[in-house]
Amino acid sequence: MKLHHLYLRGIGPFRGEVEIDFAALGASGMFLLEGPTGSGKSTILDALVFALYGNVAGAGASSDRIRSQFAPPTTASVVDLIFETAQGIFRVRREPEYRRAKRRGTGTTKEQAKAVLWRIGSPDLIPALVADEPGDGAGLTPLATRLDEVGREIARAVGLSHSQFTQTVLLPQGEFARFLRARTGERQQVLQRVFGTEIYEDVEKRLEEMRREASAQVERATAELSRAVARFVEATGLAADEAGEQARENLEAHAAALHLEDLGEASSALVDQAAEAGAAAAGRADKLRAEALAARTAADTAAAALARIDRRRALDQLAARLEKDAAQAAEARACLEADRAAQPVAEAIARRDRARRQEAEAAAGLAALRDQHAADHAELVALLDGPAPLEELDRRIDAATTAAGELTALVALEKELPQRRRELAARSTRLETAQAALAALETSLAQRPEARTALLERRDAARTAAEGLADARLALDAATQRRDHAKRAQDLSAQVETARTRARTARRAADEAAETEAQLRRRRNAGLAAELALALVDGDPCPVCGAQAHPHPAEPGADHVDAETVDAAEEARRRAERTAADAKEALALAESRHDDAAERAGGLTLEAALAAHEQLSAQLTTLQEQQALVAELETEIEAHDEEDRRLAAQREAQALAASTEQTSIREAAAALEADAARVDAAREQSATVAERRAAHTATARAARALRDAHVAADQAAARARELAAEVRLGDFADDAAVRSALLAPARRTELEEMLQRRRTDQARLADGLAEDGIAELDAGDAARERAQQACTDTRARAAAAEEATTVADKEAGRRESVLAASRLAQERLHGAITQVRSVSAEATTVVRVADLATGRSSDGDRIQLSTYVLMRRFEDVIDAANARLALFSDSDLELLRDPGARGAKKTGLDLLVIDRRTDQTRVPETLSGGETFFVSLALALGLADIVTAEAGGVQMETLFIDEGFGSLDPESLERVIGEISSLAAHGRTIGLVSHVTEMKQQIPEQIRVRRREDGSSAVTATA
Repeated sequence: MKLHHLYLRGIGPFRGEVEIDFAALGASGMFLLEGPTGSGKSTILDALVFALYGNVAGAGASSDRIRSQFAPPTTASVVDLIFETAQGIFRVRREPEYRRAKRRGTGTTKEQAKAVLWRIGSPDLIPALVADEPGDGAGLTPLATRLDEVGREIARAVGLSHSQFTQTVLLPQGEFARFLRARTGERQQVLQRVFGTEIYEDVEKRLEEMRREASAQVERATAELSRAVARFVEATGLAADEAGEQARENLEAHAAALHLEDLGEASSALVDQAAEAGAAAAGRADKLRAEALAARTAADTAAAALARIDRRRALDQLAARLEKDAAQAAEARACLEADRAAQPVAEAIARRDRARRQEAEAAAGLAALRDQHAADHAELVALLDGPAPLEELDRRIDAATTAAGELTALVALEKELPQRRRELAARSTRLETAQAALAALETSLAQRPEARTALLERRDAARTAAEGLADARLALDAATQRRDHAKRAQDLSAQVETARTRARTARRAADEAAETEAQLRRRRNAGLAAELALALVDGDPCPVCGAQAHPHPAEPGADHVDAETVDAAEEARRRAERTAADAKEALALAESRHDDAAERAGGLTLEAALAAHEQLSAQLTTLQEQQALVAELETEIEAHDEEDRRLAAQREAQALAASTEQTSIREAAAALEADAARVDAAREQSATVAERRAAHTATARAARALRDAHVAADQAAARARELAAEVRLGDFADDAAVRSALLAPARRTELEEMLQRRRTDQARLADGLAEDGIAELDAGDAARERAQQACTDTRARAAAAEEATTVADKEAGRRESVLAASRLAQERLHGAITQVRSVSAEATTVVRVADLATGRSSDGDRIQLSTYVLMRRFEDVIDAANARLALFSDSDLELLRDPGARGAKKTGLDLLVIDRRTDQTRVPETLSGGETFFVSLALALGLADIVTAEAGGVQMETLFIDEGFGSLDPESLERVIGEISSLAAHGRTIGLVSHVTEMKQQIPEQIRVRRREDGSSAVTATA
């Protein structure tokens, strides 16, 4: 994994924004993260881990510290990281949970944590994307927007868990010194967390559970076997005698000893014995059943003979009774025949008598009506005695009905007149009220123009006051930019001072290097003759004078300087010049940035820019309020005009309604007077039209009643004469004789039922005597007595045989039940035997494997599986660490896993240190501070190598080391830096976290963290 760019805002001690370009810092392979203790160096590492995993780096640190205490409650904290893995280039942005100010009201509310992950299509896009807001620009593909989804995608891309990452990419401050000196249990927890060996502990726990389950299954199977034996003993009834008791004891002994084969054979033998006993009992029952059947057949034959004798005796008694009742039956038949002849004659007499009664009733009704109407309608009654009464009455009915019908409409009209008069008066009153409301509305409309004029004046005044709003917005935008540039200029002032100090320092160093070079050149030139003399050879010409003899060659002085020293000084001077030039360029850039920001701020200080911004903001607010007032008054004017239109329409509608109603009232009054005149004309001599119509209706009703009564009387008389002629007496002397021959219904039914019973008995007698042998059968008392005795004897013999059969059947059934129960119990017993065999075999394997995994086996070293895996991983870590440690300690120190036990429990995770200087074995607690750093760093790097290899060869191209370099002497520090440089030379970018002065001088690429006066921190980077 390779880091490209980190952006922070409101994180830890960093109040504002922090940007770190890891790509630029890592160009040489190594950079320094330095700053005073507590300034926030570790916070940058926490921010890296938080961006990837949503958590901080330290093992005991809280994620709550990621949110800056300096961040205002209205601003979210942000970590934005661009990184690259074998899976591609990614950008992740996280915001931790925090409490922000409520948008409405007072107090705060919780803002939930957020996370977004993008894929970047090409590394060429990174510089442009760094300047954009996350999610902007081409080449960004969103991958996840939920916390859990982002976590899964990053784990897939990076290939390491949070624990593995913090042990391989970030080597935390003091963690590996503690790991080195840790107790075995603590070291075991660290290795378990890093290598994720909890799975092996889970395997141990699962195998232990399986061992308990297997043992429990064996116990349950054995208990079920004992219960199966008990059920088998109960089913076979073995405890009933001495032999059965012996068999039961044998079965229980086999079960207790788990002699499963013997137990199965013994149970099978007992079932076979039960089968033989059952077959014998069934044979005895079959024999007795045949004997009982023969006895029951003989008893049935005797009973049938007795029943035939009793039937003949019953037939003789029936014949005697029929002979005795013959005369009574003849009399009943004669009565029924006379009743049947009298019934039609009696019905005709009844119809005649009923018609005569109706005739009398009709005549009486007519007489009553004549009396009723004799006073009021005498002329109608007189018509009944005339030559054509019906025609005269019909004429009178038609005339009265017609007159009443003609008056019906006038009666209704007469009834409506009072209500119409009341309604007309009410309408007149309502018209007066509506006319008054119309007058009030006219007055209101006349007053509204004045109110509208006042609204227009207020609107125009507000519009005038709101002029210049657009200019005010532009002015505020310009003031905002000046304020921001003034703030940036103030922030850049510190950078300018830092750059100026660095430039002065670099210039002094360059001047000193130039002076040193000049002095060395002068000294070399002064001793150049001696230097040339060193090359003279007798016989060879001198390069200066050409002489071949060299009697007195010059000799170098004590302060002579050779060419290599001068060359080195020249190279040092050139480096210093380059550094001074770079510092001067950085100063110029910082000053340019500062001057640009100051120029953009219009020369204003931050305080002046803030004051101007505040003043313009207040002016804009006032203008916006006036603009809002203009809109509000425009709305009021529109509403006023709309109300004018509504009231005008209402006035027109009310005026039209009043005029229409007034016309309608006049028309209604005229119609009322005309209808009243018609009603008065229709009354004639009656008080009302209704009274006159009622008189006509009464005349029609009386005429109709007299006519109907006259017709009914004539029809009833004719019907009576007709039915009297229909009566034919026949053989009966008179009406009394007919009535005498009639039978009451109950008597008639009684006689018919008696004759039907007699016919049934006669048929039964004939059928009985026709049966085979009944007529010739001897049915005397002696014959019946003999048949009765034979029946009793055969029944007794049949009952005895059936009782014996029942006893035999019960015994056979009991034997059969015992056999069935024995076979079922045997099946269950064999099933229990099979189950014991199965679970015992399976449990043996499970217990063996569980003992091996949990260290309980009698074979081997009794080491748990999880401990064994950690031991192997620990040995790999030690081997990788020793390769580093040999370079760090100049091969003086070597790590060794202690196979012995230093505690109460063997784990094989103890450490020893071999000191090659004394060939002694030491414990980590005896190491000095520098030695502890060597060994801790070697362990950290070794663990990082093994973890990345375990993670499928994940390439970690960026590594941070946060350890105590201050405990090293210069020589040791140089060796450590050299080894770390070799890591950088192989493609890694190493970030060293320290405040050691020597490291600041050796590593030019630096991230500097400094505290501000307000307690917050700031970051500067030198690439």
